[in-house]
Amino acid sequence: MMIYIGNIAYSMTADELKELCTPFGNVVSAKIITDRATGKSKGYGFVEFDNEESALKAIKELNDSQVKGRSIKVNSAFRKAEQDQESKENKDDSKPKV
Repeated sequence: MMIYIGNIAYSMTADELKELCTPFGNVVSAKIITDRATGKSKGYGFVEFDNEESALKAIKELNDSQVKGRSIKVNSAFRKAEQDQESKENKDDSKPKV
Protein backbone atom coordinates (compact mmCIF):
# COMPACT_ATOMS: atom_id res chain seq x y z
CA MET A 1 0.00 0.00 0.00
CA MET A 2 1.25 3.45 -0.91
CA ILE A 3 1.02 6.44 1.45
CA TYR A 4 1.40 10.17 0.80
CA ILE A 5 3.56 12.27 3.13
CA GLY A 6 3.19 16.02 2.72
CA ASN A 7 4.66 19.19 4.20
CA ILE A 8 8.06 17.57 4.61
CA ALA A 9 11.22 19.64 4.91
CA TYR A 10 12.66 20.54 1.50
CA SER A 11 16.01 19.17 2.67
CA MET A 12 14.64 15.69 3.43
CA THR A 13 16.01 12.84 1.32
CA ALA A 14 14.31 9.65 0.14
CA ASP A 15 16.56 7.67 2.50
CA GLU A 16 15.43 9.81 5.44
CA LEU A 17 11.79 9.33 4.41
CA LYS A 18 12.33 5.56 4.28
CA GLU A 19 14.05 5.63 7.69
CA LEU A 20 11.11 7.59 9.13
CA CYS A 21 8.67 4.88 8.03
CA THR A 22 10.71 1.73 8.67
CA PRO A 23 9.58 1.36 12.34
CA PHE A 24 6.03 0.69 11.08
CA GLY A 25 6.87 -2.15 8.70
CA ASN A 26 8.77 -3.22 5.61
CA VAL A 27 9.21 -0.25 3.27
CA VAL A 28 9.30 -1.29 -0.39
CA SER A 29 10.14 2.18 -1.74
CA ALA A 30 10.34 5.84 -0.75
CA LYS A 31 10.35 8.75 -3.17
CA ILE A 32 10.54 12.52 -2.80
CA ILE A 33 8.77 14.40 -5.59
CA THR A 34 10.97 17.03 -7.24
CA ASP A 35 10.40 19.91 -9.62
CA ARG A 36 11.37 18.94 -13.16
CA ALA A 37 13.00 22.25 -13.97
CA THR A 38 15.01 22.80 -10.78
CA GLY A 39 15.35 19.30 -9.35
CA LYS A 40 14.40 20.68 -5.92
CA SER A 41 11.95 18.95 -3.60
CA LYS A 42 8.30 19.94 -3.85
CA GLY A 43 7.82 19.15 -0.14
CA TYR A 44 6.02 15.82 -0.44
CA GLY A 45 6.68 12.20 -1.19
CA PHE A 46 5.34 8.68 -1.32
CA VAL A 47 6.23 5.57 0.66
CA GLU A 48 5.18 2.07 -0.32
CA PHE A 49 4.77 -0.63 2.31
CA ASP A 50 4.57 -4.34 1.61
CA ASN A 51 1.23 -4.61 3.45
CA GLU A 52 -1.77 -2.48 4.30
CA GLU A 53 -1.51 -2.97 8.07
CA SER A 54 1.94 -1.34 8.21
CA ALA A 55 0.81 1.55 6.02
CA LEU A 56 -2.27 2.22 8.15
CA LYS A 57 -0.15 2.17 11.31
CA ALA A 58 2.29 4.67 9.76
CA ILE A 59 -0.60 6.95 8.75
CA LYS A 60 -2.07 6.85 12.26
CA GLU A 61 1.24 7.44 14.03
CA LEU A 62 2.87 9.96 11.70
CA ASN A 63 -0.01 12.22 10.63
CA ASP A 64 0.34 15.67 12.25
CA SER A 65 3.67 14.71 13.84
CA GLN A 66 6.71 17.01 13.87
CA VAL A 67 9.57 16.03 11.57
CA LYS A 68 12.48 18.42 11.03
CA GLY A 69 10.41 21.24 12.51
CA ARG A 70 7.40 20.70 10.24
CA SER A 71 3.98 19.20 10.95
CA ILE A 72 3.69 16.49 8.32
CA LYS A 73 0.45 15.25 6.75
CA VAL A 74 0.16 11.54 6.06
CA ASN A 75 -2.66 9.65 4.35
CA SER A 76 -3.42 7.03 1.73
CA ALA A 77 -1.85 7.93 -1.59
CA PHE A 78 -4.88 6.74 -3.52
CA ARG A 79 -7.52 8.63 -1.58
CA LYS A 80 -8.14 11.26 -4.29
CA ALA A 81 -8.24 8.68 -7.07
CA GLU A 82 -10.77 6.66 -5.08
CA GLN A 83 -12.88 9.76 -4.44
CA ASP A 84 -12.79 10.70 -8.13
CA GLN A 85 -13.90 7.19 -9.06
CA GLU A 86 -16.77 7.28 -6.53
CA SER A 87 -17.83 10.67 -7.85
CA LYS A 88 -17.83 9.37 -11.42
CA GLU A 89 -19.84 6.30 -10.42
CA ASN A 90 -22.40 8.49 -8.65
CA LYS A 91 -22.75 10.65 -11.78
CA ASP A 92 -23.22 7.54 -13.92
CA ASP A 93 -26.01 6.35 -11.59
CA SER A 94 -27.94 9.59 -12.14
CA LYS A 95 -27.86 9.31 -15.93
CA PRO A 96 -30.89 7.72 -17.57
CA LYS A 97 -30.25 4.25 -18.91
CA VAL A 98 -30.79 3.86 -22.64
